[in-house]
Amino acid sequence: MTDHVQTPPPRGGGRLDPLQILFWVSAAVGVGAAGVAITAGPSVGQAGAVLLVLLAAVGMVLFFWMSRGAGRQHGAFPERGAIAASALLGGRNEHAMIEALDEAALITDAHLSPLVANAAYHDLAEVAGVMGESDRPPMMSRLFGADPMLSAPMFRLSKAAQLGQTRREELPATAALSGKHARYEACVGPIPGGYVLWRLRELGAAEAGATDEASRQIFLDDAPVGFFAARQDGTIAYMNRALRAVLGLGEDPAILRVRDIVKEDPSRLLRRDRRGFGPTPARVTLRGLDGHETQVSTLSFWPAEDVDGTSRSFVFFSDAEAPETAPAAPAMHVSGETDEVFAQAPLGIAVLDGADPASAALLDSNASLMEMTQGRATPSAAFVDLFEAAEGPQALAQRLRQALNDPTEITLATSPPIAVHVHLARSADGRSIAYLLNVSQQRELETRLAQSEKMREIGELAAGVAHDFNNLLTVVMQNCSYLLRRHPVGDADYPTLQEISDNAASAKELSEMLRAYARQQTFAREVFDVGDFVGSRQELIRRIMGASIKYEIRHGRDLPYVKVDKTQLERVLINLATNARDAMTPKDSPIPKDGKLTVRTSVISAEAARGLGHNPIEDGQYVMIEVEDTGSGIKPEHAAKIFRPYHSTKEAGKGTGLGLATSYGIIKQSGGYIFFSSKLGVGTTFRIFLPVYDPTPEELEEIAAKERALIAPPPKDVAGRGKILFVEDQTAVRRSIVRNLKECGYEVEEAENGEEALEVLGRNPGAYDIIISDVSMPIMTGPEMLQEADPAMIGAAKVLFLSGYAPESFSHMLEQYPVHYMSKPVTMEQLVGRVKELLAA
Repeated sequence: MTDHVQTPPPRGGGRLDPLQILFWVSAAVGVGAAGVAITAGPSVGQAGAVLLVLLAAVGMVLFFWMSRGAGRQHGAFPERGAIAASALLGGRNEHAMIEALDEAALITDAHLSPLVANAAYHDLAEVAGVMGESDRPPMMSRLFGADPMLSAPMFRLSKAAQLGQTRREELPATAALSGKHARYEACVGPIPGGYVLWRLRELGAAEAGATDEASRQIFLDDAPVGFFAARQDGTIAYMNRALRAVLGLGEDPAILRVRDIVKEDPSRLLRRDRRGFGPTPARVTLRGLDGHETQVSTLSFWPAEDVDGTSRSFVFFSDAEAPETAPAAPAMHVSGETDEVFAQAPLGIAVLDGADPASAALLDSNASLMEMTQGRATPSAAFVDLFEAAEGPQALAQRLRQALNDPTEITLATSPPIAVHVHLARSADGRSIAYLLNVSQQRELETRLAQSEKMREIGELAAGVAHDFNNLLTVVMQNCSYLLRRHPVGDADYPTLQEISDNAASAKELSEMLRAYARQQTFAREVFDVGDFVGSRQELIRRIMGASIKYEIRHGRDLPYVKVDKTQLERVLINLATNARDAMTPKDSPIPKDGKLTVRTSVISAEAARGLGHNPIEDGQYVMIEVEDTGSGIKPEHAAKIFRPYHSTKEAGKGTGLGLATSYGIIKQSGGYIFFSSKLGVGTTFRIFLPVYDPTPEELEEIAAKERALIAPPPKDVAGRGKILFVEDQTAVRRSIVRNLKECGYEVEEAENGEEALEVLGRNPGAYDIIISDVSMPIMTGPEMLQEADPAMIGAAKVLFLSGYAPESFSHMLEQYPVHYMSKPVTMEQLVGRVKELLAA
């Protein structure tokens, strides 16, 4: 025996009460009085007419007042379907029928206006919080309004109800009602009297786990990508036709395990990501029955409510390995029993109501497509409206039709636009299934790769230009040094020669910038303490900043050593200080005002650096140099471009746009990192991370020797004695340097390339005090000459390499062999000073 639950009558919506009848009688009387006043005015008199019109006006005011909400609240206006609902309540037969059902039930009229529902349905509406002010039951679609994935099956049920058809839908799992994922079955069908009966019941675990084989065939077997499902022990529970074709398997393959088809560790496809990062991508090699191997990309996922641990994996083939286009799919049975894979697949899937994608509408779409289209892939929406039509509707329609044969890349009409690969599969009943794969990230990576390749080529061009440019500058600077010795201060030609020398030095700086940007400098790395290095450049930076900007250095304690090129690191500091000064200079002022530059040094771990928001950075310990200013900051639109060459935020004529690009290239080539953080109106902080270096005892002794040498005053006399072999392929460069060396008292013998130098050394083995050679030369390079030469031929000679450009591998040679290096262009004083230093050592 079960208790009968009496359903309370709907308040003001499901019955006609005396208040409603009284209101409508009063409204009719008012309207009639107004009519009498108009048609029979003379007989009723003026006062009567005014009274009647007044009554009509009061009636209209009452009408509008009631219609604005009070009337509905007090029951003056019955809702749509109230008369039919009242009739049902009066008869009680149909109402008693749905109360006898053990599932939630609702009765609507033919126009889908809700009439009555049983207690189970009212309970669900209360739990869903959609009852509102009215006691009239809500439509079933409102129960699931919080879950957009149920809009498609609700649309199909409503359409069937309007057509007087019977339909059953197994709804995707939802938490809209109970707060936990559950599966429901919804049914709709006509009943006598022109009414529609809606039923809703929760499915048990066994029913919810049942798989619709027809739907699986629609969405998986004929998909243009591979798919397989694997159990926890690695056995494959299902594999679609496309993947079987690539692996050479029949229609009914024997029991397989993931390790039978994957060359790498199969756990990569079976291990679930417990961190909640969604589908797990992987790059694997498939192994067919014939031994043929195929490189593919996989995307593995596990449905949220799945408890058996079965993984689902999509397999994306390259164009060369993709299987032939599958034949038309069998007639589609579009129902609510869609496989879970359809609802939770990591690629967009849509069911269309026609074969022509240019005119078809959506019948259903999965969660990925809804997210991809930003909620636009709703049922009944035109499929073509999901895409951009920048080239016109006709061109878009043609591209969509091409997707019936080959995957076509089209852009979704989203913000920002998303590039997708569209593939269409046609079924025998005239409908289509659309597969949309998001390739925006792939396109972005391809664009970055193309940009990287382009910048690499530009870098090689810049390095080649710098090499030739430096050779020309060497000739200019050597000849200028030669002439300055003959036209000292006081000579009429001295100012002109000095101007040539100064401009040549400026050109050298520009050349160094090009090489640094190209990351093709030759680094003469030294081991030193960053604190001492920054301290020794204090006056240099102070002069750059000017007197109006405060300058402060804060050193960390116990700073470890680093091994980088001091000259290049100094260039980075100068660039950052110059940019900071310009950022603290008002636009209407030629000099900086009221600013502060702070330079800090400290030791920091990679983990702490990531905590500052700087990533990627490899694990390890780093010496950090911070350059902080109180300038105007960097605007967000410039933040992603500041390290690009020729990108400058300064006024025209102020800055080349190479400073930060140069600094970035130097730090990256030094094995370090450079990041920045900025806030508009507050300032900018650049942080340089240089890897910590543990010096050997020999390097520590060398550091101490250099510190002792700093105490001795540098020699100013350029005269010297010794025998030099000079190797250079550029005649003008060789002639100018040899002449200056001879002018300083050295005995010099020339060679045009490495082979000729070997011949000279063979004739006079061990006869030279120093060998000066270019690095890059035709026939035989300088390093090759050194490696080919017998030790007896070199003897005790020091080796000094000169080059306007040297390959990056040459930097390693400087660390492995006892050779020395100077970068072209060099003045006579610089070269002779270095020669005297080497000979003295």
